[in-house]
Amino acid sequence: MPGYVIYIDALILRLLANFFFEFILLWATAEVTRSATTRLRLASGALIGTLHYLLFVLSSYRLIPFYGILRFFPTLLVVSLLMVMACFYPQTKGKKLARVLAYFYGIGFISAGAGMAAAYLLGSAAAPQFTAGVLVSIAVILITAELGWGIVQKRIYRHVYQLPIRVVLAEREVHLNALIDTGNQLKDPLSKHPVIVAEQTAIMGLFDQAEAELISELCSGNLDAINNADASLAVRLRIIPFNAIGVKTGVLVGFRPDRIEVLDNQKYSSANGIIAIYQHELDPDGEYQALLPPELLEEPAHAGAASKTLQGGEASHAAQSERKA
Repeated sequence: MPGYVIYIDALILRLLANFFFEFILLWATAEVTRSATTRLRLASGALIGTLHYLLFVLSSYRLIPFYGILRFFPTLLVVSLLMVMACFYPQTKGKKLARVLAYFYGIGFISAGAGMAAAYLLGSAAAPQFTAGVLVSIAVILITAELGWGIVQKRIYRHVYQLPIRVVLAEREVHLNALIDTGNQLKDPLSKHPVIVAEQTAIMGLFDQAEAELISELCSGNLDAINNADASLAVRLRIIPFNAIGVKTGVLVGFRPDRIEVLDNQKYSSANGIIAIYQHELDPDGEYQALLPPELLEEPAHAGAASKTLQGGEASHAAQSERKA
C-alpha cells in the first residue's frame, strides 16, 4: 500500500484558497442576481463547500473512506444546493432560487475552467499548481461580476425591477405590473406629485363606458373634450407636459386616482401619485404595463388611512375649490 506525505501548511493554504474562492463565487452570484444575503451567510455557504473539499482531499489520500461518494455528481449537486440555500434561503426561494442556482453554476463553471487551465499551464500534468489555479478562478469571478454585469443586468433587469401595483378609483380597481423607471421624472404641474405612466388599455377598467370614450378622445388630441366631462371626473383630470426625443412639447392626459398601492416587501403601501395615460404598448412582450418612478418607493410604508383619504375623495374638493378660485 503506497504511503502519502501530507504537508499541513500546504493543505491549510489550499483550504484557505478554496474558502476564498467559494466566498467570492457566492458573493458574485448575489451581486449579479441582486439577492439579499449577509457576509456571515456567505461565509457559512463557503464553509460548507470548503468542508466538502477537505473531506474529498482526505479521502483521496485514503485517510477516510467515501472517495467515490464525495466525487459523485449528485453529491456535488447536493453540496452546491446546500451552499446556495445557506446564503439565500428562505428570503429567496422557488423559481428565484432556481435562477440563483443557475447563475451560481454558470459563473462557477467559467471560473473553474479557467482555474484548471491555469493550474496545468503553470504546473505540470503530474503536479498542477492548484493554489495558483484557485487564484486565477477568483480573478475570473471578479472580472465576470464587474465587466459582465452590464450584460447580465439587461437579461434580469425586467425580472428584478418590477413591482405589482393596484390603482383604485371609486369602487373600481385594476392591477398592473410596473417597471421601476429611473428615467421617469414626470411631475404633475398642479400637485407636484410624481407620475406613473400606464398603458391606456390596462387602466380603462377604472372608468365606465362614457368616461372611457371621453378619455380616449382626450388622448387622441381633442383636449376640448374635457368640457364634456362630469364635474367628478373633471377635477381628477390632468394635462402633463413632457419632453422626449423628437417631441419638444408633448402632453399626456392623466388623472388622480383615489389610491395607488405598491406591493413592496410583500406589503401594500399607499403612494401619492398621478396616472398618465399612454396610448401605445410600453413593453412588446407584455411583461409590464406601467412605468413607476423610484420616488414613490421612498415614501413611508406605514402611511395612515387619513392621508389615503385626503389624496382621494377629500382632495377632490380642494382641487374643485382651487378651480373655482
